[in-house]
Amino acid sequence: MTQCRICGATLGLPDYSAAAPAITSISTNLAIPTETYICRNCGHGQSPDLPKIQEFYGTQYRISLQSDQHDQLYVVRDGQPVFRTQRQAEMLGALGLPLNARVLDFGAAKGTTLRSLLESRPDLRPSIFDVSDDYIGFWQGWVPASEQATHCLPADWQGRYDLVTAHFVLEHVVDPIGTLKRLAELLAPGGKVFLTVPDPLSNTGDFLVVDHVNHFTASSLMRTCELAGLVAHTLSSDLFRGAYVVIAERAAVSESSSGGIKTDVDSDIIQGLDALAFWSKALGSLDADQQVAGHAPTAIYGAGFYGALITSRLHQRPLCFLDRNKYLQGQDYHGVAVLAPEDCPDAIRRIYPGLNPLHARAILADAETWMPPAAKIHYLADQ
Repeated sequence: MTQCRICGATLGLPDYSAAAPAITSISTNLAIPTETYICRNCGHGQSPDLPKIQEFYGTQYRISLQSDQHDQLYVVRDGQPVFRTQRQAEMLGALGLPLNARVLDFGAAKGTTLRSLLESRPDLRPSIFDVSDDYIGFWQGWVPASEQATHCLPADWQGRYDLVTAHFVLEHVVDPIGTLKRLAELLAPGGKVFLTVPDPLSNTGDFLVVDHVNHFTASSLMRTCELAGLVAHTLSSDLFRGAYVVIAERAAVSESSSGGIKTDVDSDIIQGLDALAFWSKALGSLDADQQVAGHAPTAIYGAGFYGALITSRLHQRPLCFLDRNKYLQGQDYHGVAVLAPEDCPDAIRRIYPGLNPLHARAILADAETWMPPAAKIHYLADQ
């Protein structure tokens, strides 16, 4: 990898590298190394293209296909789980879309977010697109067949949408500027693009997700919008935890596509490099930590990316995973049972938080209520 995908600047050696296996966003292993670069010009983080990337997304990338109800846990709010698509639908509902607006969910997967939005706004006219045929069965009955597409966008969809959404899409594509240009072409006059991408500075594990070939900072995200001919009116890292939310429109000829939003590229570069240094140290020291512990029975709290990442670096298989996502409990994850925290076996002596290190302590604040008395939590931030 020699050039930045966003600004074209020359890249040096990887700022982070680790031997195989690499971990994908759906927590599977790929027999390739992990490499991450930070552009010193625009602050963009990026990783090499996946081998056979079209095959991966066409046949292997199956997100939340276990059932129609399966979803990813976003946060526990007042003791109740809030799932990712629920939060995404809440944000779209707050946009105040006009009556009978046309809405396209680009990279929709099951389309759960759009379907949830239609429950409160049945007047909206939905369209749906994904690069995989695996989700078509989930679209039947609520999206007209003429408004479904896979692989290629229909030519007559251009210039017709009041809203185009792309929830966690741009981080996967090798040509983010070209993709965003195509979304802009789909907009009707006054239409908006609503996109979310991971924020690797607040959820630093994203820098290591191998199929996230783009790791956007605020600076590189605004540069991407500019080069795609969009003016961003909203850039927020607060609306969705661990992600940037952007609302943008097509830029007029005389209009600056930055929309007046200021970013600090130097700060983004420093924070990105610091995050990669943290992961090099934390994962490297796991080896020494395990040598001290021997073969103590181990559990990992979190059956997601972070849990898979830790598992890939352990010398022995964990005894179990612990997770509050009811859709995961009772399932096998990397060949190991997923249990509710309250069902943690008494034999467990070590617990590794498979969680965002910035939030792990807050999430595990109630651990004493369910953790076996002889168990101890080993936080990555302490490694």
